Amino acid sequence: MGYQKTPTQKTPTQKTRVKSLAGWRQEIDALDAELLRMINQRAAIACEIAVIKVASGLPAYDPEREEQVLARIAAKNPGPLDDQSVVAIFSSIIHETRRLGTQRMQEQGGTTLNGT
Repeated sequence: MGYQKTPTQKTPTQKTRVKSLAGWRQEIDALDAELLRMINQRAAIACEIAVIKVASGLPAYDPEREEQVLARIAAKNPGPLDDQSVVAIFSSIIHETRRLGTQRMQEQGGTTLNGT
């Protein structure tokens, strides 16, 4: 006699797939929490840099530095995301971090994006 299942009974393969899906989702959730922690840590460091820029009279936006960061990220990208995707993600992180840094600089009476 072969394995017979009722309509509500899952096969062993279906049970494994569901467990595996839940396990992968749990791993993604843990990675998301770590990414969030690291992005906020990066933003906190950017705020410290903003303080230094205010004290030095430097503008918030440094296009050469941003270009260096994005080039370095693309060069270190092992995949599976392509370089364009990774650069887009990091560009967004840099943009939001710069926005926060600019806000902090303005609060301290420093220069803005344009150096004004």
